[in-house]
Amino acid sequence: MKTITIGGKDYKFEYTIEASLYSECTETIMDTFLGLGKVQGLANTNDVNGFMEELKNTIANVPIKALTLFHAGLLENHDFSKEESKELLKAYIKESGKSFSDVLGELMEIMTEDNFFDLIGLNQMFQTTKRGRKKKENTEVGESTSNEE
Repeated sequence: MKTITIGGKDYKFEYTIEASLYSECTETIMDTFLGLGKVQGLANTNDVNGFMEELKNTIANVPIKALTLFHAGLLENHDFSKEESKELLKAYIKESGKSFSDVLGELMEIMTEDNFFDLIGLNQMFQTTKRGRKKKENTEVGESTSNEE
């Protein structure tokens, strides 16, 4: 949890139960990670057009992603509509001089501190996926080694 002062008032941002029940929040997190993964993957290929398209989509969606996560962070301790959260976000950006990308990064840090990724099962999912890939790689290596004998 982190308290942010906007317009002289304190607002508590917390990513726990209410944020986890707000499906747009989890969808935004997944979309962000998957989009960044696609951009990284395309950066290592000759698909310049695909890379530029994915990068454009990722950047174009940063403001709405920041709003969604901003709103989700307020849900545990405040009773705001998304429109009210939007007005608060606008005030925060004007006062702080931060970009939407800065705000998105700040909110992700709060999520990490609040163990939000554990709460929604994201860390477990990535660990399971990583274990599955390692097992597959080890199996493939073992198969190729046994075929060489």
